[in-house]
Amino acid sequence: MKSKNVEHSVIKNRVLRKLVMQINKGGVTYSPLLDKDYSGTQYLAISPFPERSQIFTGRATGKMVMGYCEKNKDLLEKGFSLGSWFNPDNGKTYFDVATTISVEKQTEAITLGKHANQIAGFNLSEFQDIQLGGTGEFNDSLVTPFEERLEEALTLMGN
Repeated sequence: MKSKNVEHSVIKNRVLRKLVMQINKGGVTYSPLLDKDYSGTQYLAISPFPERSQIFTGRATGKMVMGYCEKNKDLLEKGFSLGSWFNPDNGKTYFDVATTISVEKQTEAITLGKHANQIAGFNLSEFQDIQLGGTGEFNDSLVTPFEERLEEALTLMGN
């Protein structure tokens, strides 16, 4: 995989403005390492790290995006993506570190999501939730240990 500095990819104003706009219009799954937007692709987005999730009141801002990416730089530099969306029903913006997994590996992706107590994954080609039955909360008794989820996610991404 190409080595690229995550900071430089995310901080570019053209990329940042586009990300904020996409988040506020519905959502985005974006890999800073690859400079790739996964919307409309044959991938599933799973958020295997509930301990890294953040929720903000209000619409997304550039400062939110940059701050979240900086805090999660260690995972974004491994090829994980920023998964973020604005929920107009409650006025909150959600940020996750997402793994993008080929739709051909849906069974394995669902297992990973369940190991992380995830409420739902997302089919990026059909723009549909995949219900996983979790609560979304980070609770040591409900999730597989971090290193195991990390290894499982990297394997499914092909890294």
